Parts: sequence; C-alpha cells; structure tokens
Amino acid sequence: MSTKLPCNLLLGIQNVALKVSEEEESCVRKAANLVNRLVKYYEKETNSSDPSKIMALVALDLAMCGLKFETEKKSFNNNVQSENEQLLALVDEFQL
Repeated sequence: MSTKLPCNLLLGIQNVALKVSEEEESCVRKAANLVNRLVKYYEKETNSSDPSKIMALVALDLAMCGLKFETEKKSFNNNVQSENEQLLALVDEFQL
C-alpha cells in the first residue's frame, strides 16, 4: 500500500493542498511547475493578470498538448505496425 504525502502547491495565485503517492509526487511537482511557467507566459503574452482568463489559456494549452500527443502516438503506432507487417511479409517470402 502506497503512503500518501502532503503536497502543497501554488498554481498561479491559488494554493492547492493535495495528498499524493510517493510515486506521483515528483510528477505532480513538475506539472505544477509547468503550469506556473505557462501562467507567467500567458500573463506576459496577453498583458493581463486576470486569473480566470490566464488559467483558461493554460488549460487550453495543456489540453491541446494532450490531444496532439495522442494523435502523434496513434500515427507512430500505426507506422510501427505497418513496418512490422512489411517485415513479417518479407520473412514469409524468404522462409525455406
């Protein structure tokens, strides 16, 4: 059973208290760091400090990254599967 650790984070201007597993802690902290970097980026780009607007842009950015990643992953998997099928066909051709 995994122990839950307290993890207090600052996301934008919001303090968030979580309990996460030891295995997830590093990932959670890195994700919070990414969110905060994006907050600073969008504050600078939009010349705005409206928290709801900035966090909406951050959420959209991260959602788009997730969707792009899934699309690229599917394409990569399809390419690998196609190449494997071609290799298997070649093996079948040259079997004695």
